[in-house]
Amino acid sequence: MEQDDLSQGIETELVSLRPVLQSYFERLLEDSSDIDDCVDETYARAYQSLRQRALPIHHPRAWLLKIAQRVLWQYRAAEQKHRRMSQIQYYATADGEVRSEVDDLADDADEQPEALVERRDQARLLARSLQALPPYQQTAVMLHFSGQSARQIAARTGRPRRTVNDDIRKGISRLRRLVHNTD
Repeated sequence: MEQDDLSQGIETELVSLRPVLQSYFERLLEDSSDIDDCVDETYARAYQSLRQRALPIHHPRAWLLKIAQRVLWQYRAAEQKHRRMSQIQYYATADGEVRSEVDDLADDADEQPEALVERRDQARLLARSLQALPPYQQTAVMLHFSGQSARQIAARTGRPRRTVNDDIRKGISRLRRLVHNTD
């Protein structure tokens, strides 16, 4: 049997395994477009490997599912990275909101000008100190100060609740040190 006949037979078998591959990703992913993307990526990698491969494939199903597993790992790693990046984007937005609220508090017209200047300076010092925190601590502290529980913060950021509690504790402690060291 020629190499073209072998690869044609394997390609036919790979196409017949599409429902297995679809089912595999459906068990592990929720979004149908992500499922389709992962199936397509698995086939793209399989066909690319077939073109470069000199050895025959004895167990096409296991081989294809191994490729699918790697695609899933990379998908999840990319998803986690995206989640972290969107967290960082949230920091920038939240920091702007905090500064705005702090400036609004400092604009109280009933106070003496000296008190207003001092409050505004303290607010700016706090904003600078918040920016000096590591990103995870910054987010945890800001969400904590906005009234969210550690459980809510953990759900929002995708980090374990105990880690969020540590981030809050360490972040507040570091904020205190930063604010007191600049006085």
